[in-house]
Amino acid sequence: MSLHLIELHDHAISIRAPDHTLLARSPGFANIAGGAPVYGDAARQRARLHPREHFTQFWTQLNLDPLPVKHRQIRHAADLAHGHLAALTQPLQFPDGAIIGVPGTYNRNQLAVLLGIVRQLSFDAVGLVDLALLQAAASPANECVILDLQLHQAVLSRFRRVDGHLAREQVVAVPFAGLLALQEAWTGLITDEFILQSRFDPLHTAETDQYVYDRLDQWIATLLDQDKALLEINMKGTVHQAWLTRAQLEQRAQAVYARIAAELAALRGPDTVLHVRANQLYLPGLAQSFPGLVALDDDAAMAACLQHIDFIRRPPDKLQFITRLPLANAAPSVPPPQLRRPTHVLFNHSALPLPAGRIMFGAAPADVQSTRVVPLPPESGIDGGIALVRNTRGLQLEVHTNAPVSVNGVPAQQNQMLALGDLMRIGEAAELRLILVEQGT
Repeated sequence: MSLHLIELHDHAISIRAPDHTLLARSPGFANIAGGAPVYGDAARQRARLHPREHFTQFWTQLNLDPLPVKHRQIRHAADLAHGHLAALTQPLQFPDGAIIGVPGTYNRNQLAVLLGIVRQLSFDAVGLVDLALLQAAASPANECVILDLQLHQAVLSRFRRVDGHLAREQVVAVPFAGLLALQEAWTGLITDEFILQSRFDPLHTAETDQYVYDRLDQWIATLLDQDKALLEINMKGTVHQAWLTRAQLEQRAQAVYARIAAELAALRGPDTVLHVRANQLYLPGLAQSFPGLVALDDDAAMAACLQHIDFIRRPPDKLQFITRLPLANAAPSVPPPQLRRPTHVLFNHSALPLPAGRIMFGAAPADVQSTRVVPLPPESGIDGGIALVRNTRGLQLEVHTNAPVSVNGVPAQQNQMLALGDLMRIGEAAELRLILVEQGT
């Protein structure tokens, strides 16, 4: 049996083979400025150059309503979705059909439109399942919420293990809280800083606007590795520069995250685990805004699909939208210890909270900015110190001293990741241990 999985999350439509190989991946963009429609990354590269002919909502809307722009081939969102899916699937072979992982927000009419699109393509749909349900199946928790940041909205899906099934209980869409809202916030910040620091407006021309849009992911990646970066735009031989910090990105995203948090509060109990796809965990400020956020592997949906294939698979003419899965073992499961993250560091008999940033123990170098600085005992005679940096990847160690530093009795490595329970020593006089302080204690 060679069933494939098509994952319809519009920030990156993905197709996976049974061996988990990623066969295709394409963001949900379409552009018709050149006459013939282009999709995915090719369309993204025209987004700012031809904004009126650029479309990003066709997977979210998936309807037959006329588009505002006339085109001889493209009449409505369904035509764009058909063209995008055809471009992805045409080079591939699906001898046994494909399972389609669908957003939980799709209503009955949208599911019907989707199946109509598939019938015009060269493969059979042999399963229709809530994509978030497949992701939730990878969670060890009894209750979980899947956070999916789509292009135009965030979707919160709550699941519970009950009566021998993993069942979907609620789906909430949060409009204006998706990836494009974050991108607009960050490009707005970058524009503000270029105007402030170099008197240059990147939005003045479509070309520089597109340049900022294209470089955004790279600039974000740089700022995930360092606190501050110098951004450059070359405009007709003149180089314009502006400094940007990770903290600024995190702060500018807070309005978007606040909209999600307001809806999440009604869905999340004290034992509910919040999950996000691993490829979205990097987003600046996301982990700090949602304490306890746990990433799921990007291929978790494929693994769950294969595990439950006999339940999900149906004849093409008898498809059902699957929103619950049987559990092989209905006994409650407990999240493994590695999901527990340190919240405090024990130092000199005091539990100090780990900030969303850098906490420095000892003297900080002049070029290192810290949220908090904790001096070492004067009698230690240590120059410099160490820093604990909490970022979207976890907790990271920085060494800023020539004194010996160890983690659990082993010489420390620069930028190594730390975990709950780790014991750090600086020379002979300073000792720190990472601990977790439970709520209400």
